[in-house]
Amino acid sequence: MLEGTRVLIIDDMPAIVEMLSEFLKLNGCEVFKAYTGLEGMKILDAERIDIVLADVKLPDINGVSLLEKIKLKDPTIPVIMVTGYLEPDVIISSMKKGASDFILKPIEFDKLWLSLLRAKREKELLGENLKNHQSLEDKKKIMLLNRELQNRIKELTAMYRIATRFNAIKVGEDVFEKVLEVTRDVFEGRSVAYYTVDMDSKEIIPFKVMGEKEKMEKRIFLNGHLAKDQNVSEKYVELDELLLVPVLIKKECIGFLGLEKKDKTKEKTLSEDVFLLKLIAENASVQIENMMLYESLFESLMQTLNSLIISINRRDAYTQGHCQRVAKLSLRVATLMGIPECERHGLELVGPIHDLGKIGIPDSILLKPGRLTEEEYELMKKHPVFGEEILSRFDLLLKEARLVRYHHERYDGKGYPDHLSSDEIPIGARILAVCDSYDAMVTDRPYRKGMTREEALMEVKRCSGTQFDPEVVEAFLEIISGEEKSSQNWYA
Repeated sequence: MLEGTRVLIIDDMPAIVEMLSEFLKLNGCEVFKAYTGLEGMKILDAERIDIVLADVKLPDINGVSLLEKIKLKDPTIPVIMVTGYLEPDVIISSMKKGASDFILKPIEFDKLWLSLLRAKREKELLGENLKNHQSLEDKKKIMLLNRELQNRIKELTAMYRIATRFNAIKVGEDVFEKVLEVTRDVFEGRSVAYYTVDMDSKEIIPFKVMGEKEKMEKRIFLNGHLAKDQNVSEKYVELDELLLVPVLIKKECIGFLGLEKKDKTKEKTLSEDVFLLKLIAENASVQIENMMLYESLFESLMQTLNSLIISINRRDAYTQGHCQRVAKLSLRVATLMGIPECERHGLELVGPIHDLGKIGIPDSILLKPGRLTEEEYELMKKHPVFGEEILSRFDLLLKEARLVRYHHERYDGKGYPDHLSSDEIPIGARILAVCDSYDAMVTDRPYRKGMTREEALMEVKRCSGTQFDPEVVEAFLEIISGEEKSSQNWYA
């Protein structure tokens, strides 16, 4: 079908040129090679070329600029652009200036073959168009080609948006919610859902829904063979109002991604929807698998940390009760302040272990019944650094390690260990500082009796704007005030 087609390859990578050349020769094409845009234009001056395969990035000229030169020289020559990156601006600009198609590296030869066939047909149509002085029939054919190109641009743009959005998902975010957000964005607000599979009842069950719940929140019975079929990745399920594609991990179906169908969906539109929904499902499976691996690793990590915490608690019973109370109170303050979920998650994790570094303090200092000497206090002040050193050994906890290091910093910059001030201190550490100090003030120690609640609150208010962040103090006082009204007292 491509026999006798004269194809010019323009790419600065010899390995790519040779690979393409061998493929084209096997399909009966006559091949011309160029490694720069200038070499390519010289060949176009000397030879009759039917199709050009041009890399987007060349050493001497931008691929889009080369495309313009080729089209100015001979508008009937189809140009297929080859690129290693999906760049919407480049794609749109190239299509507007006459590119016939885009091929992504690494090159899939079946897609390249189809693209060459379309380009050859385009060449024939454009040649006939010139010969027949743009007859009506040829205009219709050109319109169809233009429509196909526009659809291709739309498809490539959607693919880029999907890849970009999935790459932006961060560890700890709700993967299922992000998957549905991407799906709604690509399908312009249609209702979407993620379903889990119940193999016992042969049903899929809605797990998370965005959009019209009445349409999406239904338990759906499926033939059991679908989830076990080795070729499940090639399948989809079409219901009256719903389109479903499987989400696979290692060829095993773990769930389904559901999309509300358009009214009176045409066969072509359905095919496009299935293609994009499968593309989203493939990206979703990678994110879900990463989440599962992360959770497994995180659980193992927490078991290790809990072992360290048990060691501290056995040395100093005060630390255990203190850390648990500070953790609960800090989380309540953070929630009232409306800080982001990822920050609250950090506090929830670090709160119970914020004094982890005390494992590095000698018993003679940690358990001393009297006041510490100046030298002993300087060593005690190193426990936030010791705690950070322990946590920062785990790459997953680098951000949380900062909260441990900074929970004794002061708002006015007079704290330790780094003398940070104001917004330089992470918000989680500023919250810990208030709750930690309050708990220390109201609890008894071997060398002193704790303050009354009223005395401790007066001290917190007095230190607002100096030792403590005023916004944190305001939220903290509101929490304590609410406890007084409900007669709740954690410290009784």
